[in-house]
Formats: sequence, C-alpha cells, structure tokens
Amino acid sequence: MKRTLWGAVSATAAVVAAGSLLLTPACTKQENTRPAKETLRITCWAGYAKPYVEDFQQLVREKYNVDVDVQIHNPTDQDEFFQAVKNNTADLISPPIELPKIPRFFSYQEGSHYLQPVDVNNIPNLARMMPVFRDDQTPFHNGVRYGVPYNCGPYGLAYNRDKVFEAPASWNVLWDPQYAGQYTINNNFPKVNVWIAALALGYGYEDIFDINKLDRARVQEKLNALAKNARSLWDGAANPDEFPELALATTWGFAAQAANLKGGNWRLATPAEGGTAWIDCWYLGAGTKDMTKTLAEEWINFSLDPERQADVVKSQGVSPVMADTGDLLNAEEKAMFHVGDEAYFKTVALWRVLSEETEQAFNAMWEEARQQRQ
Repeated sequence: MKRTLWGAVSATAAVVAAGSLLLTPACTKQENTRPAKETLRITCWAGYAKPYVEDFQQLVREKYNVDVDVQIHNPTDQDEFFQAVKNNTADLISPPIELPKIPRFFSYQEGSHYLQPVDVNNIPNLARMMPVFRDDQTPFHNGVRYGVPYNCGPYGLAYNRDKVFEAPASWNVLWDPQYAGQYTINNNFPKVNVWIAALALGYGYEDIFDINKLDRARVQEKLNALAKNARSLWDGAANPDEFPELALATTWGFAAQAANLKGGNWRLATPAEGGTAWIDCWYLGAGTKDMTKTLAEEWINFSLDPERQADVVKSQGVSPVMADTGDLLNAEEKAMFHVGDEAYFKTVALWRVLSEETEQAFNAMWEEARQQRQ
C-alpha cells in the first residue's frame, strides 16, 4: 500500500515536473513579449508634438515592442531650448535652426557639446526632403549633421481681408497712420522687427543681418514708431483671439491659420521688399542615449511623413520641408504655403547666425523702441 501510494505520488510529481518543464518556456516567452517601457522628453513649440503622440506610440509599440511615455514641454522663449539640453532635461528639442550656433547659445564647445549628431540611417525620410532645406549647412558642425529641419515659416505680414481689402504690397503698411493701434507685432525676438524696419527702409538681404551695414539711428527711428503704434506685442505666438479686432499682424503663420479656423478671413501678404523665414529643426540633446536616442530619431523621421507634413499646413499654418504631403492638401493650401516650391524659398532670407555684436545691438534697439509705449 505504501509502495503503491508512493509510486502514485512519484508519478504525479513527475507529471507536474514535466508539465513545469513544458510550461516554463511558454511563460518565459510571454514575459519576454511584454512591451518594454521608455520615456522620450520633448521640448518643442506648442503644436509640434502633442497632436501626434498616440500615433507615434502605436508605431513604436508595433516596431519596437516598446511602450513610450512622451513627455512634452512647450517653451515660450528660445532660451528654454538651450537650457533643456544644457541641463539634460530634454532628449529632443525644436529650436530655430541657427540657435545652437548663436554665440550666447553655442552648443559645440570643445569637450562640452550640448547636442549630438543624428544617425541619418534612422531617418530615411531625410533623403526625400526638399534640397533647399536638406542642403542647408546651418545644422552641421565640422561636416557632421546635428539637426534635421521640420518646418519653415515667415516672420510674415498677415492682413484681415474684412478690413484691408487689397493685399499690402509693402511692409510700410505697418507705418500707415490709418492702421495705428490696429496691428500686433512680436516682442521676444528683437531681430525680426529690426529686419522688417530695415527692409521697409530699402535695405537688402545682405545688409539686414549685420549692424555695421545699417544706419542704426535711421532704423531706430523706424523701429520706435513700429513699437509705439502697435496695439499689442506678442511673445511666443500671436494671439488669434485678438485677430477679429485687428487689421494687420506679424505672425509666424500659426495665428493667422488659427484665426481662420475660428471664422476669420486672414491671408499672408508678399511685401515687395521681401522677408525673412525661419526653419525649426529637431536636435538631439547630448544626454540622449541608447533606446531613447533611437526613439528620438524615430520621432524625427515620423514628423517628416506625409501625414504630419500636411498637418504642418493644416494645423500650424506654416510650410512643410517635404514636398510630399500625399493627397491631404488642396491646391489653395499648397499655393498659400508654398508646398514643394523650391523657387519661392530662394526669394526669402532664411535666418542666419548673427554676430554677438549684431545680436546685442538689435536687442538694445528693440528695448529702446519698447520704451516708446510707456
């Protein structure tokens, strides 16, 4: 009896043991298929990340079996981009393309780079980017690519077609007495207002980026009047809620598009004197490592897909850097935002790196102009 019971117990144990051996690989495989968890910290202008997080998370889950927590911070001042990579509080940033080379933000000091090169093999969409953006050397350092353009827009002149019935032909419309108190201009990028004042005075592109090529007193007088007669000054982006009360506005493009989505009737003018245009660029912080770096480069490539590039027009009201936006834009949208129009971008002055002397002078000039509002 004891022998039989023991035999039964032994047999049962053997079956359980065998079952355990059979189950163990399955359990291990199940555990191994659980998604890993990663975090991607993005410091970018508002609208550049939040609308796309869910699609990106799905892409990453399917491609890498990773659940990624995308943490977003939206600055209002470009200084925050530099601080984010300096303090390693962001893996990915979206500043103006020239920011890392501006003297006070210089990010390539020997032995203390705040940025790191991108692996272009992880960004295949880059090969299809419009040449005017892809070939721009600003995001390169010592021949190595650190940044990838994302979108482009003007410091543009917008007009309310319900109040200004013909498209303004000149920046000088901002100094027309009939529009005093009926326009808004930027406050926290002093250089852009110096540039339009200089253009309105007849200076060319080769002059406006160098204080030594400008008659400072003459430009200052023009700048003072511009600031004094503005209804408001805006930081970050113009306020579209104010647009129904305005006739004119300077804008990156975002606010005019937002105002139109709320029933406005705004368009961008093409001043005869020309204008300047910024490029916003994705850069990787020096502290971004391993899988996080891979995900950051995946985000860059993702942002260049046709769907996101079409949304640069539809939601942001600026120009995409890719000509391919699928069939998501109509002819009017493509024309208004110069989609794929290589020739147009050669007619505007893309922002350049300013000398420290010039930047300091422009800052001082704008501060003096703002005093006229008191």
